[in-house]
Amino acid sequence: MNALKMTRRTFLSLAASVGVMAFFGCTLPPGQSVVVYRRSGRGRHVSNAAKKHNANRLYATEQAAALDLPHPGDRSKVVPFTISSGMYMGLFAGGKLVADLRHDL
Repeated sequence: MNALKMTRRTFLSLAASVGVMAFFGCTLPPGQSVVVYRRSGRGRHVSNAAKKHNANRLYATEQAAALDLPHPGDRSKVVPFTISSGMYMGLFAGGKLVADLRHDL
């Protein structure tokens, strides 16, 4: 009877381990997707300039995204974003770090 008893602690540890395995084991094959970064004002009070800036730019590195503020005092955060490898090659060809979707598509 004790073998079938499941406590809350056991359930949570089992659920966490399954979640970690799913996170690391269920990714797309290499070459299918690439992680890029963007700025997000979600859940924060940001200016209209920051909203337009955030909506139209993608960054190859997290540091490039953190350094490209639309104006001093912008409180947008940097978040990861997944795109296809073909789109990545088109947007960041030639070693570019910033892709403006208004002009680069």
